Amino acid sequence: MPSLRARLVRQGLATSVRLMRARGSGAPDPDGPLEQLEAYALRMREQMEELGDRLPLPRTASWEACDLPGVLGEWVRDEAAGDTDRVVLHVHGGAYAMGSPRSHRGLGASLSRTARAPVLLPEYRLAPEHVYPAAFEDVLSAWNWLTGEYGAEPGRVAVSGDSAGGGLGLSLLVHLRDQGRPLPGCYVGMSPWTDLAGTGGSMQELDEIDPWLTAGLVAPAARAYAGELELDDPRISPHYADLTGLPPMLVHVGGHEILRDDARRLVARARQAGVDASLGEFPGLWHVFHAFPGFPESRRALREIGAFMRRHTGDDVVLAHRRSA
Repeated sequence: MPSLRARLVRQGLATSVRLMRARGSGAPDPDGPLEQLEAYALRMREQMEELGDRLPLPRTASWEACDLPGVLGEWVRDEAAGDTDRVVLHVHGGAYAMGSPRSHRGLGASLSRTARAPVLLPEYRLAPEHVYPAAFEDVLSAWNWLTGEYGAEPGRVAVSGDSAGGGLGLSLLVHLRDQGRPLPGCYVGMSPWTDLAGTGGSMQELDEIDPWLTAGLVAPAARAYAGELELDDPRISPHYADLTGLPPMLVHVGGHEILRDDARRLVARARQAGVDASLGEFPGLWHVFHAFPGFPESRRALREIGAFMRRHTGDDVVLAHRRSA
């Protein structure tokens, strides 16, 4: 049973989302005209930014714009980060069609506080105006800048992502491994969306239970992002990719969200591939509950993520990476 505080937050979230969606006309047909998909994406973006504005940045945190080569972004830093060469590269969610560093500053601040590191939030291009590989190329550009011009050592970087950003972060790791390039110290997925084909049983079983995410919302977003590619293409859905050789990963998911089985199956497949993978499933909670830090389960989840990031980007791990390179 979720805590009383969590239940109150969920109730408030459900009310806010219902009011916002009442202003729209519902999700379009995934195979419908492009104009309908674009209009839908713009409505959803506006609503997500509006909700993000309601989550204030902690007084101990600050942000500043970061102009990466070809990509905009933001640095978010909490006072607890201190002076460190550890970095978190967090890829924001939003079904590939919405979201921005602005909407995710609060989550970035929470990660900065618990990981004790600055957090880089890249602003990748969004669908349907920009189909695959635009978003992936922007995330890769952010990684290249971070480990190149900025000078971050790959083993000192924790890659994380929520929802669609969790899928993009995982795709980044697969690409780096395939190219024989150094990998980050670890990966964290918060309710990661890894199977855009929607084959997990929870996609239907838990539809309409999660106050934040429904199958009717993600289906047109998946089609808009994939462009001409099939939804089960590993480049679109890293659920179908070979996970061998990836760094340690921690995956969190709410027990009441349609992406629950994406998380479960990701961890199971990673373990089968020999990856050190852990799953944290939080009963009764919703999609990316980490973005709402004012209740016990969220605070506990963020503390676990921070400890995991610090453990896998520490001196001992980095030295081991250097010796094996």
